[in-house]
Amino acid sequence: STYSLPRRLSPLAMAMANNVMAHTSKPRLSFALGQNKNNASITTLSSSRMHFSHSTFPPRGINSTDLYNYHQKNMRCRRFSTSNVSHDPPSSTTDERSHHGRLPKDFLSTLRSLHPDLKISTNYYDLESHGHGESYHPSAPPDAVIYPKNENEIVDILRLCCRQVVDDITTITNKNTEAGDGITTVEVVSVIPYGAGTSLEGHLCFLHSGNGSDIDEIVDIPTSLFNNPGNDISDKFQKVRVKRKGGISIDMSFFQSIGEVASGDLFVKVGAGVTRNSLNAALRHTGMQFMVDPGADCTIGGMVACGASGTAAVKYGTMRENVLALRAVIPPTIVSSDIEISERNRPLVVQFGTNALKSSAGYDLPALLTGSEGTLGIITEVTLRLHPIPSNVVAASCAFDDLHSAAEAVAMIRMMGVPVSRCELLDEASVRAFNHSLYLGHGDSNKATESKSRNQQLSLQLQPMEVKPMLFLEFAGHSETSVMEDLAAAQSICMDYDGRNFAFASDEETRQALWAARHRLYYSAIALRSQDGDDGGATSRSTLVTDACVPLSCFADVVTATANDVKEFGVIGPCFGHAGDGNFHCILPMLENDSVEYKEKVSQVNANLIERAMSVGGTCTGEHGVGYGKKKYLECMYGTGGIAIMGAIKKALDPWN
Repeated sequence: STYSLPRRLSPLAMAMANNVMAHTSKPRLSFALGQNKNNASITTLSSSRMHFSHSTFPPRGINSTDLYNYHQKNMRCRRFSTSNVSHDPPSSTTDERSHHGRLPKDFLSTLRSLHPDLKISTNYYDLESHGHGESYHPSAPPDAVIYPKNENEIVDILRLCCRQVVDDITTITNKNTEAGDGITTVEVVSVIPYGAGTSLEGHLCFLHSGNGSDIDEIVDIPTSLFNNPGNDISDKFQKVRVKRKGGISIDMSFFQSIGEVASGDLFVKVGAGVTRNSLNAALRHTGMQFMVDPGADCTIGGMVACGASGTAAVKYGTMRENVLALRAVIPPTIVSSDIEISERNRPLVVQFGTNALKSSAGYDLPALLTGSEGTLGIITEVTLRLHPIPSNVVAASCAFDDLHSAAEAVAMIRMMGVPVSRCELLDEASVRAFNHSLYLGHGDSNKATESKSRNQQLSLQLQPMEVKPMLFLEFAGHSETSVMEDLAAAQSICMDYDGRNFAFASDEETRQALWAARHRLYYSAIALRSQDGDDGGATSRSTLVTDACVPLSCFADVVTATANDVKEFGVIGPCFGHAGDGNFHCILPMLENDSVEYKEKVSQVNANLIERAMSVGGTCTGEHGVGYGKKKYLECMYGTGGIAIMGAIKKALDPWN
């Protein structure tokens, strides 16, 4: 029978399917059966004829404080219930979510007509996963996730995200609008590019894309920005009603190209969706490597957008120093009601920069998009600077009696010109977190034995470390002699600042063991707030990771004051840093049942850290970016003039948003 169903469906899934069939002349159902870890049957049901209510999505336009409270109440994982199923058959002219009043009613259908093979998802789980990064910021999902495969598809997506309402085509001449006030209406869909979802400051949250009803804003727009301005363009400006109509996530995962590295060249062209690890794996046979290492396996496009750096920045620089050129699709400046594309309303595909290792021609446009966090365009391809893989690498570690002495030793190593390739500083809490991670039972002897056995299987003979501030160093060069000379110079400086237990190694396995406390720090810190059982422990989604950068002369004082804050406020979490360039972090895991007072203390540690950094001429973020988590600090850093310049650049490239 056309309507036959698999026998293993649960009663709930059967009821859902029957409701769909009752309102569908041509059933288009697909089922996926599986089992969860408790061996309970899982049924996934999808259909172009079935709609789930989106009451679990937060209201658009909500501020960050209210969003957090909303999330705590409503955004936890929940199972489908029959009350979440719409029993009304959809209109033939309505897209999957347009019945919810966010995206323009023909937005997705128009995209499908232009690009039949374009992958578009309105699946709940896809939307949820594209509405947050790896941080404590609550999820605020988009209305659709779109997976373009080429620049032409992105061009059409961005063009449709900013359109004059068809009914208003003649508004400039006859003042005949649906609102009856003679004001032209332009519908704007918010866009956020998506890489690997590893950002930490709420970059992926759709906060202002509509809350079930349109968000109207009446602004003065130059008449020249309309593709069909009519005959009367005597007025330089006209009033325009801008309607915010939801938001879409543009997932760049199909942009996977990796170019050839020509002999003698020190660059490679890669697609924005290529991840750092996959790039270096593809480059291994060339003897070259991309050296920016933020820790997570980020996409190259995301690293450019957030101005990423990491542990190797002290020698190889950040993304700003390693991007030679890029390609990007810039939003349209001229809007039209036409579905067909024209030269006037076509988004620009722009090449910024060259393959040369340096250039003094014109504005530094690659630097403009580096750190722009997706606000100026969609990055599609990046030309990256490469470096030879060093022939000789030595790792070292050294303990200190206090954090301030360790930080002062770092500053002196840099002042003396010792060429370190990595320089990481861990406080006592970081070392304590590492020791804790070696014992899965948090002191339970049976589980400690189990943990020790696993470590032996990994051939890394990890042992608990003395709980002291630790400095981790790495030296790399073309000859063993030069590397050992650098090592000796750094060791001498560390001894001058009462360092002890200076150890070093050159073979890969021992180097990994020596640096294990640093490599495992992120998850070791989160495990400090673990709880017995499967639920209730801290995760990356409940952890605040701070980020600030200061001049090296102030590094010792600021990082020591921050570590003291953590102790005095009674919160749990280590302080550590990419000490060689003055960048440092705290990892502050939280539990769902933590008191409001405890969470406020965590926020206060972060606020104090940022204020100290800015007071000495530092920055509120060294590598994580701004997102919405640190927006409020930008004016303190740059003043109203700096913010005005940024706004002018944004307005010039994207006047409709």
